[in-house]
Amino acid sequence: MTDIIQNFDRSVEGYAAYAAPQAALAAEMADWIAHEERSGYAIEFGAGTGLFTRRVQPWAGPYLATDAAPRMVAAGVQRCPVVAWKQHEAQLPQSLGMADWIFACNLLQWLENPEEILSGWRKILKADGRLVIAVLMTGTLGELLQVLPETRTLHWRSDREWAQILKQAGFAIERAQTWKHVEVYPSAMDFLRVIHTMGLAPWRSTGPGRLRTALKEYDLNFAVRGGVRSTWQVWLARAVVA
Repeated sequence: MTDIIQNFDRSVEGYAAYAAPQAALAAEMADWIAHEERSGYAIEFGAGTGLFTRRVQPWAGPYLATDAAPRMVAAGVQRCPVVAWKQHEAQLPQSLGMADWIFACNLLQWLENPEEILSGWRKILKADGRLVIAVLMTGTLGELLQVLPETRTLHWRSDREWAQILKQAGFAIERAQTWKHVEVYPSAMDFLRVIHTMGLAPWRSTGPGRLRTALKEYDLNFAVRGGVRSTWQVWLARAVVA
């Protein structure tokens, strides 16, 4: 497992409890699959605890939800037992069979070589099948990046970069759009605690004094009614084999 997947695996309960932005994204992406389309063999990569999985049920046909993190899979089995679950790496799709649908909600931005991974997915997608993805993109956690530039270890791609990656992987885009979600937290400290609980902690190498200063700047510069804001910028796409 990569470091980020290990973080998610260790933080499974916190992820399930505090992943409000991810839940909102899952609901948005689910709306891209019409109810009358929800049939055939579907494979979901990076299913986590089943935030998106649950949103597209009931599903007429086999639905395989996969995740590389074993604790995520165990939680998914508990939260969405109506589908099949499997611990499986997104980079190794060949053994899963030919699919009518492939879904990946909030996964690809964490993985190295997404073009190579998508090329592998294309090989198991039927000629008339559909790929639907959602990825975090440039602008996500922009407030944090402003007060803590050293957290740029979180590398976000633009919508144009993601579109190019899809095309180079052999897909033709049917529909794509950007989507923004703003979450409000009581304070900058609460925000950091929540995303740490969700498995994200890009400030780990930051000293305590620098972190305190950054939190004060966050509270001052990004105050809104009810607390402080955090922006999550997303690119969604629906594609077919080119």
